[in-house]
Amino acid sequence: MSNRPSVYAGRIAHVDLTSGTVRHEPTSDYARRWIGGRPLNTALVWDAAPPGISWDDPCNALVFGAGVLCGTLAPGSARVSVDSKNAFNDGMGSANVGGFFGAELKFAGFDHLVITGRAPRPVYLWVRDGEVEIRDADFLWGETTWETEHRIRTRLSDERIRVAAIGPAGENRVRSACIICDRGCSAGGSGCGAVMGSKNLKAVAVRGKGAIGVARAEEFMDAVYAAIGKVNRWKEIRNIRGAGFYGALGGRLESPAWEWGYRPVRNGQDEYWGKDRIAAISAEKMQAYRKGTVSCFSCPISCKPWLEIPAGEFAIQGEGWWNNSANSFCTKFDNTNLESAIYAHYLTNQLGLDGDDAAQAISWAFECYEHGLITSADTDGLELTWGNHDALVAMLNKLARREGFGDFLADGAVRAAERLGKGSEQFVIAVKGQDSLDGVRINKGWGFGVVLSPVAGRHLRGSLGPFWQGNENPVNSYKDVPALLLFGQKEKAVQDMLGYCSYVYGLKLEDWTPIAAAALGCDMDADAFLDVGLKAHNLEKAFNALHTNFSRKDDYPCDRYYNEPVASGPFKGERLDHPTWDAMLDEHYRLHGWDVATGLQTRSGLTAIGMADVADRLARHGRLIET
Repeated sequence: MSNRPSVYAGRIAHVDLTSGTVRHEPTSDYARRWIGGRPLNTALVWDAAPPGISWDDPCNALVFGAGVLCGTLAPGSARVSVDSKNAFNDGMGSANVGGFFGAELKFAGFDHLVITGRAPRPVYLWVRDGEVEIRDADFLWGETTWETEHRIRTRLSDERIRVAAIGPAGENRVRSACIICDRGCSAGGSGCGAVMGSKNLKAVAVRGKGAIGVARAEEFMDAVYAAIGKVNRWKEIRNIRGAGFYGALGGRLESPAWEWGYRPVRNGQDEYWGKDRIAAISAEKMQAYRKGTVSCFSCPISCKPWLEIPAGEFAIQGEGWWNNSANSFCTKFDNTNLESAIYAHYLTNQLGLDGDDAAQAISWAFECYEHGLITSADTDGLELTWGNHDALVAMLNKLARREGFGDFLADGAVRAAERLGKGSEQFVIAVKGQDSLDGVRINKGWGFGVVLSPVAGRHLRGSLGPFWQGNENPVNSYKDVPALLLFGQKEKAVQDMLGYCSYVYGLKLEDWTPIAAAALGCDMDADAFLDVGLKAHNLEKAFNALHTNFSRKDDYPCDRYYNEPVASGPFKGERLDHPTWDAMLDEHYRLHGWDVATGLQTRSGLTAIGMADVADRLARHGRLIET
């Protein structure tokens, strides 16, 4: 038997925080079927979480899983999936994060960490060279994610330790809490930071000196060099390396993305901002604060800008600014103060807040304030008027700490509206109970993917590839949407399986699969990987069926986006056609082999893709259509 290091670290660590015990399991027990990354994570959560428990039950599992190619020279292969029950709806919860944590986890000897139970007091995990130790974290509780990383590195005398941490938001179980790695990389969405906080787990620190190898080294390197060459020939790469993703692509003043509905305005009242307002936060304007760009592990792109505000009330510096940042801290609040928006972005990283979900709950409150449903007497004296960037920053702090009116919003806009009443439900922008960032009325395929996402309203689950890159249909076209989304769902599962990043533009599935096949030592082609991706998507769908009452009724946009037209801009009057949406649902369900009437999976559909065992479990709980 060869002693050559494998692309797998080879072990899954199961950590029970209640008992304080750790056991190991071979990765191969799951990898044979699910390969790795998110699909394998989903299988671990599927096996660990019994139906009927809530997201904050100690029995719930929180799983970290490095993509298969993490730790190798495959370009852009730095991604880690974090999966659990969704804090907003108890269905499938999933997040994905870059940086250096995934590679270091594998160097430390583990592909996946499965964390269950609840520690009696705050703890952190110290993962190194094949061992997992549960350590006291009283000295970290209450600290920001940035300070947590600093203190762990100082205590353990190693600046190369990688840390995944929650901030005050996770400690307080705010449902929009996320997990932050490397200060600027966020595992956002689904409230995974709240799940981590419910376990009294402050951080996971990893450091390793192990080796990661590949099965067919020469073939692997040939495929890697070909991929890097393709990236270097991509026409936008120099601009991205010079300015970051936002500066090179979606943020320029003349970018058509401003017109495509990705950036809802004033809590989704509109999906277009005027040119004068765009100019105030455009990539051109941001260049004054950019000091360079930053990369994740093994990435040739360098898409993250390093920004610095040297002085004033918003003095700060850090890495990252995305299209989402412009949505969450600018257009949603009609805020043209760029320095306040940059500050808000880095503040959410420190507090451990998912900026998208947090901004959605707060912008709902701003609209309630506009209509007189709440007043400054309710909001701790804050005037929640559009453009009031000081109120936005103050509310982020209040939300993360559940202080005053922040506590009212901390469980998301859906629950806040249920408590407030007064017709405030009409202002909620949510999918399957989770606050959602994206506009869906203009780019029909993007919107269809957002709404049908099994992790509730996240555009990276099928929307990004087909409806941002390489789709020749007009942006507002319904043409081929069900089939394109099906491909996008499978492709994104393969991305998360292998650990590669959506921002490695210029590369496609056919560039990645030869790298993966050589690393794994298998003969899988792109279609074979997509087959596993299809199974992974269906397993998430099955998890939702088992743990929630989701059905066809939950595959529609919120009231505003389904019934109100776009108010201004080149797509003024654009709206969703109800019969066409229903027809797309019918077609998408048929392509998957799901039941058209209910949206539930069928025995024949699951059996056809090799998931008869999943069908049996759903049947035992009355959540399968027997056809």
